[in-house]
Amino acid sequence: MENGYVVTYTNGEYSGTVEYVKYEMSNRLMKGKDVFLMTNSDMGDIIELIHQKKPLSSDDFNDINMEIRTDSRNKLESFTSLMGRGL
Repeated sequence: MENGYVVTYTNGEYSGTVEYVKYEMSNRLMKGKDVFLMTNSDMGDIIELIHQKKPLSSDDFNDINMEIRTDSRNKLESFTSLMGRGL
């Protein structure tokens, strides 16, 4: 993906992805800081796997969606930090 990143989750035959696009802001406050925008999340298989192991309520689905957003963002930030250090 050009100028973007894909965070991939797998568990056996189940998989899911969360996609981000990187923007570089030119205003003084954000100059030199990367901004990542989530553009797509296809985590249906992973959520289905969780639901099979423990039935989820609609509130649980909201919590899991937020957890996926947070976790994928953390993985992205960790990866880009390592890449920025040349690792």
